Amino acid sequence: MLNVKRVESKAEFDDAYSIRIEVFVREQNVPEEIELDEFDKVADHVVVYLNNEAVGCGRLILNGEKARIGRLAVLKKYRKSGIGRTICDELMKIATKKGANSFVLDAQVTAIGFYKKIGFVELGERFMEAGIEHIQMVKYNKEQRTMGS
Repeated sequence: MLNVKRVESKAEFDDAYSIRIEVFVREQNVPEEIELDEFDKVADHVVVYLNNEAVGCGRLILNGEKARIGRLAVLKKYRKSGIGRTICDELMKIATKKGANSFVLDAQVTAIGFYKKIGFVELGERFMEAGIEHIQMVKYNKEQRTMGS
């Protein structure tokens, strides 16, 4: 059974962080010292459990009406099963409740197609981060947009 959980304990944060270590540090060779950063203390985090095993995570940082989604990771054997979309949906739901009207993220170029499927569009030029090519992407909250326009 799939359970999306907003992180509320050190154990849940540790579960999310272990996924990030596996995906970003071990698989993608991101230096561990830059994986955990100062934003982890202020971000909202979610972790997804499948039959009580932590399999995916992500975080959300709010800046006014703009929400930044980041550190989205799903363990390799669970990718392409809808877990990434579930994480994004939950983070966007949290952000919307807190008044966000847009969502931004820095997508690895290999994930552009995934984010386009859930409504994100490319914004700006590609750039390198942690040795991996990225591009910023944005999605506007239709609910907020129609209310404000």
